Amino acid sequence: MAILAGGSFFLLKNKEGLADVPFVGGLVAEDPECPLNGKEPTKDSLALRPAVALKIENNPAAYPLSGLEDAEVVYEEPVEGGLSRFMAIYHCNDSSQAGPVRSSRVVDPAIMSPYTMILGAAGGNDIVRKALDDAGVFLVDENTAGEGMVRVPREGVSLEHTLYGNTAAIRKLGRKEFDEAPQEDIFKFGDAEGKSKKARTITVTFSVGNVVSFDWNGEEYGRLDNGAPLVNSDGEQFTADNVIVEEHTVNFVEGLSDILGTPSPEIEDVTGSGRAVLFRDGRAYVGTWNRESVDDRVRFETKAGEEMVLKPGRTWIELVPDDTGDLKGSFSYEK
Repeated sequence: MAILAGGSFFLLKNKEGLADVPFVGGLVAEDPECPLNGKEPTKDSLALRPAVALKIENNPAAYPLSGLEDAEVVYEEPVEGGLSRFMAIYHCNDSSQAGPVRSSRVVDPAIMSPYTMILGAAGGNDIVRKALDDAGVFLVDENTAGEGMVRVPREGVSLEHTLYGNTAAIRKLGRKEFDEAPQEDIFKFGDAEGKSKKARTITVTFSVGNVVSFDWNGEEYGRLDNGAPLVNSDGEQFTADNVIVEEHTVNFVEGLSDILGTPSPEIEDVTGSGRAVLFRDGRAYVGTWNRESVDDRVRFETKAGEEMVLKPGRTWIELVPDDTGDLKGSFSYEK
């Protein structure tokens, strides 16, 4: 039904004064879509707000984790000692208690830049903080978060595994400096397209002691670490509708290590191209990742050169070391 309007474009305001429903040429435009999961938001205004990136550890000493089930996108990157760490992205969704929250890494600005410049983390050393500052990232850490981060005592768990983040509170702080929604074309969602192979089990090796996998259960992929389901604080297994594996060259950074002296690995090729595989609906779509600059999104393409199509829902992206750098990893999948 046509609606008369004095101009070609305006926004209808809701009772809170937020722009909810766009009108173009006097006609109601299509319902907004959350760009990170391809779903309709519970409120239109959610799609217009900035996203929040939160660093969450993946260490058996910290299990169970919490809040990853609420993230629309979860990145997994290699860190010291053969372990990995998550960067969880929250846009249309929020988590009131996600964590445990740990420190940032030099590569984080390159990972998060298409989504947001608001990062919640336990902090970082001087080199990391300079990299974040140079990239324009607004860091919310334990000292500046206020209600955005709290310590939750856990019996038998050491202090470093007790910091948790509230993404709504972190966003409230961060949007004073950054208030842009994620790029709308980061992913393409819809029905599966292109050639594929059956892939019911995905195995990703970050190190001898850190082998993660995803098993297809007929609806989604369930996450396991070293053969055991990775579960949240309610005992529910973390799952993904899409799993994307990106291969990267990972080298150790000279002069950068953790408190035990273990060298810090960093992804060298944050731009360029490399092998990538999309897993959805129990099938694998083989292709490449491509990125011209850190200001651009990563584009996932099939061997035919078409953009990979994701299933609407949650996406986990595994940044796996290839066999060319100091740190070597691998991945495989089975029918």
